[in-house]
Amino acid sequence: MEVNDERECNKAMLSYHSNILTQNPDKLQESKKGIETNDNDELNNNEKLLCDEEEDDVPVQYSSNRKSVFAQCMVAGAMLMLNVGVGMPIGYSAILLPQLSEVNGTFHIDESMGSWIASIHSLASPLGSLLTGPMLDAIGRRSCLQLATIPLCIAWLLIGFASNISWILFGRFSAGFGVGMCSVAVQVFLGEVIDARVRASVTTASTTAYCAGMLLVYILGSALKWQTVAFCGTILPIISLILLTTVSESPAWLVRKGKINVAKKALMWLRGDDAKQVTTEMSILEARAKEDLSRMSLSMTFRERALETRAKVLHPGVLKPLLIINVFFLLQVCSGTFLVVSYGVDLMHHIAKGSINKYMAAVMTALIRVFFCFLSCFLMLRIGRRAIALISAIGSAVASIILGVFLLLNIQDTGFEVYVIGICLIVYVSFNTIGLLALPGMMVGELLPHRARGVGGGCTMFLYNFSLFATTKIFPMLKNMVGIGGIFLIFGASAVLETIFTWLIMPETKNRTLQEIEDYFKEGNILWIRRKNRKQRLSVSES
Repeated sequence: MEVNDERECNKAMLSYHSNILTQNPDKLQESKKGIETNDNDELNNNEKLLCDEEEDDVPVQYSSNRKSVFAQCMVAGAMLMLNVGVGMPIGYSAILLPQLSEVNGTFHIDESMGSWIASIHSLASPLGSLLTGPMLDAIGRRSCLQLATIPLCIAWLLIGFASNISWILFGRFSAGFGVGMCSVAVQVFLGEVIDARVRASVTTASTTAYCAGMLLVYILGSALKWQTVAFCGTILPIISLILLTTVSESPAWLVRKGKINVAKKALMWLRGDDAKQVTTEMSILEARAKEDLSRMSLSMTFRERALETRAKVLHPGVLKPLLIINVFFLLQVCSGTFLVVSYGVDLMHHIAKGSINKYMAAVMTALIRVFFCFLSCFLMLRIGRRAIALISAIGSAVASIILGVFLLLNIQDTGFEVYVIGICLIVYVSFNTIGLLALPGMMVGELLPHRARGVGGGCTMFLYNFSLFATTKIFPMLKNMVGIGGIFLIFGASAVLETIFTWLIMPETKNRTLQEIEDYFKEGNILWIRRKNRKQRLSVSES
């Protein structure tokens, strides 16, 4: 009965929005009557509303046919291939630094230079992210991704042919710039073209591909010289560039640029020639585009455009999701998600104290990361985003705190210390991956409204990557100050703060369309808990 009531409510909602978009007065009056009748039914079933508060307002979805599935698989395949290529330079420092630190290495480096090689990648990524914001709106999502493959290829060639440390630094900088460009564009592109029911799983799969790239570079680095690994890194960006030419541009971007016929053609391909669904989605896209363009003037000076962009970012409907995303990202960085990646091999050496092969240990953690990222794709279909984030943050906090305390106590020669460290490390990587690593990219594609997705995504990834640079650069100094045990206690404290933040503020977006998520922030909502309680009190008072 509850499912039937929910479906009836959703059908009435869909009818109501469709009539508004067609601007038919007669049908508009009929839809209003339908909503009034629907409201009476909701008041009579108030108890059911209280039980289903997490799953309300779920939109009616059309069934995907084979053509639609094939088209979206092509888009997802191109994005996944590119993300594997993007993941390789992120994990590259973990295998590069130990080889360069060897006495008989090609270029011998000290700890300070090693921190620059590891962190300069993250210093360049914010620049790529910031530039990508305007580029996404100017040249399109697909074109921006194609352009991003160029600095990636240049980076690997610079490193492969490096004759001194400067070449390696320039190569790492170029790689970071390309990664910054991709990090925004991939999530925005997937968020706009993939069906809402599988959007979370596909965007999470892109993070899995990210982790697969790190795993690939760890495996190659354990067997090959760093120069050979660099040349191997050019292969995937080139393949991605070719694959991107076979998929269509984002219909949402095409509509905003006034290319209605091209947008319809692209949407027909993505939705498998389902004319009914294409008509509905085009109506929504055109209405949103007109609403956004009505706020803009075509004859604006650069200063006026800058002020308009500033006003757009500071609008409550944009600022609120921006703050939520950036706080979540900052706490994720402080919980050690990417520090374990950048310094993976060295961390394994310090933690295990030579009792295990550091390269094999790093490969095993990367393999665990890929598995749990893959598992997260399926969990996204069954469990809400908030639940996954809470489970991930709590598990990361418990494991890292236990590991930090154990390392600080410096328990040795007991015969079981290796097992305790190994179990805690596996649990930490597993829980950290399943939510804290998998969710951020999806949040950019889901929470930001369409009118600010380019600029907002660019600003978000700028701040995110700058925080990655700062933490990666100071990590060696912090490690010398507090030790590895102290580092993991900091990871645990950050994960505890992430848990509190998620419970209080992070909104649930499972089974919500991008339009419904955008409307949620327009309604003045900040705290998710207050939003739920207010809705419950309203339902009770009306009954």
